[in-house]
Amino acid sequence: MADKLTFRQKWQIAIRLIVLYSPMLLYVNLPESVRNPAKLLEIAPFVLVFVSIALGLFFIWITATDWIQQQLFRLFGADFLLEFNWLAMILTMLISLGLAALYAKVFHLILSALFTLFFQVYLGQPSEPHEPPFSPEVFAYLQRVNQVFNVVIILSTFYLTIISRSYQQLKDVQLRAERSEKEAALSQVEALKHQLSPHFLFNSLSILTSMVHEDADLSEQYIKQLAKVYRYSLEQRDQELVSLKTEVDFMRAYTFLLQIRFENKFDVSIDLSPTQLNQYRIAPLSLQLLVENAVKHNRMSVKEPLQVRIYCQDETLIIENPWQPRDQPERSTGVGLQNIINRYALLTDRTIEYGKQDESFIVKIPLLP
Repeated sequence: MADKLTFRQKWQIAIRLIVLYSPMLLYVNLPESVRNPAKLLEIAPFVLVFVSIALGLFFIWITATDWIQQQLFRLFGADFLLEFNWLAMILTMLISLGLAALYAKVFHLILSALFTLFFQVYLGQPSEPHEPPFSPEVFAYLQRVNQVFNVVIILSTFYLTIISRSYQQLKDVQLRAERSEKEAALSQVEALKHQLSPHFLFNSLSILTSMVHEDADLSEQYIKQLAKVYRYSLEQRDQELVSLKTEVDFMRAYTFLLQIRFENKFDVSIDLSPTQLNQYRIAPLSLQLLVENAVKHNRMSVKEPLQVRIYCQDETLIIENPWQPRDQPERSTGVGLQNIINRYALLTDRTIEYGKQDESFIVKIPLLP
């Protein structure tokens, strides 16, 4: 069943009705003799009282309308008043007529008392309790007009209540959709943060096994860098952003492992000033994934090494490598790069740009302050 309108929503609808209908009601009901600016200033207190009472009555009738709609939703379903059907239209008219008749009774009593007070105090007319301020014909006409206005007001109340409820439901649906989208993106982020796969660990341990008896010092350094890489992965998994310096320090450790693995076939050049390193932040493990993609999709050899450049232009970090695809390219799922794109969509309105330019493949990542 649909939720009830909040206290604030009811007052918002009541204010809308006042703004829509009070000027017309005052124009119809005020005598011609008091419609000039001087008289309007004199009757300003009466107008304020009129508007205040109408506002309070509107709030009460909106509350009643909301309760009635709740019962209709309970009996006929949550979409009963939101879809076109004859039963809903007939019930809406009958309920509105009933509420309008009751509203007219209450409002007529209050309005009659106000008119009597107004003509006695402000216009100096005789204070006979039964003397009407208008002729019988005019008074009868005003009654009919006000009855029509009452029905229109209650119908407006009915439909404004439905619109407010529908708008709130739409906002709830959008909020749930955004929450689901964010949860999906966060799940992808978690997958991204675990890009240091068991396959990478297996390769690293295999390399360590092969060189541990050949070069003890290098093996010790390799173990330290491998531990640094995995420590960073564990420590930063819950962080949305890290300093660029922290990410670059991690990349140097990760690059060291890759250089040992590929010997003279691979290198990473980092051209960033100390100011840039300390000034900007980046999503953790983004550089690792992009460098890993470069290694995965490009051929490398001693004669044709893979040189990855990392540098900054304006507030954008650029990762560039030569375009030299493998003779037998690995199948690309595009998930890794899409994860980074989804990740940055949660952090900034600036987008990630990537693609082939001349003889290079370039990825541009927005740097965050």
